[in-house]
Amino acid sequence: MSTEDYLPPLRPRAQRSSKRPSRALAIVLAAALNLAVLSGGTWALTHQQLITDQFTVWQYEPSAVIEQYVVRSGMSDEGQFLFYASQPEIYTNPSFNETCSNAEEDFGVLGCYFPTSSLIFLYDVTDERLDGIEEVVAAHEMLHAVWDRLSTEERDLLIPLLEAEAETMEDDPEFATTLEFYAKTEPGERYNELHSIVATEFAELSPELEEHYAKYFTDRMAVVALHEKSNAVFTEQLAASEKLVEQLDALRLSIDTDYATYNSGYDTLNADIDSFNNRADQGDFESSEQFNQERYALIERQNWLNALYDDIESDVATYDDLVLQLEALNTTISELNQSINIEPRSQDGL
Repeated sequence: MSTEDYLPPLRPRAQRSSKRPSRALAIVLAAALNLAVLSGGTWALTHQQLITDQFTVWQYEPSAVIEQYVVRSGMSDEGQFLFYASQPEIYTNPSFNETCSNAEEDFGVLGCYFPTSSLIFLYDVTDERLDGIEEVVAAHEMLHAVWDRLSTEERDLLIPLLEAEAETMEDDPEFATTLEFYAKTEPGERYNELHSIVATEFAELSPELEEHYAKYFTDRMAVVALHEKSNAVFTEQLAASEKLVEQLDALRLSIDTDYATYNSGYDTLNADIDSFNNRADQGDFESSEQFNQERYALIERQNWLNALYDDIESDVATYDDLVLQLEALNTTISELNQSINIEPRSQDGL
């Protein structure tokens, strides 16, 4: 996200060979740029950001992990250039949260881009189950750097295209929740955020947007595939959790209903047995056949109630097993949440 994002990053760092120009070459280039200002000052004055970015890229030394983000997310040379111009660095907590803070509960910030300093900070996501999420966040933040450098005219052309894509997802609760989060944490940055979300999460886009994003990705579908892969880890766990809760609710209702039937049935049966015994003591039965028939009927009712109780015990055992499954699933979800920088709720917040 622009100031804070929820999504990102890491593994052990490794140094790569420096691509930084020699000091002598840098001095020569600086002199050449100074001459350009003197002889053709208009271009230099109108391209100050590009000049700054170029010198930043020359001096920036990406780690092997950062380089992999570029490759796996399908960034183009231009995308890589703007990514490196933002000097992306990977941090763990507490350093990351001190820089990219987030007060919203149930949302994890995994990256942030600061327009004032043109810097990108990425969170170290080490859970192997979330492979790919770091690259998605890296691409997301790179696109904030792109938006930061677009002219007003260029943004005005993109805004209706981005809104059109957002409308296609207006019935998606997850997408709606994401936009609500950004509206709270990044007021006024709707289009900036849409610009990053649409490119990294939407598979099918308008030809105009595809043409725009083709400047920054050689293979945009690579980052979309990584998003779908890492996001599926959460959606599958949540779907499994919801299914278990539904099963537990239905089973609990069935058990309660059967218990009520069992208890009322035995109350009635016991009353009928007492009545049967009293009648037998008083000799109220006209024949042994009537006595045996009524006795047999009472025994059948008792057998049915005993079978019902056995079913209830079986359902209770199933219920207890489902509870254990849900607890294990909740533990997994909690681990995943912590992996994406969502702090566990305190007891006071439950």
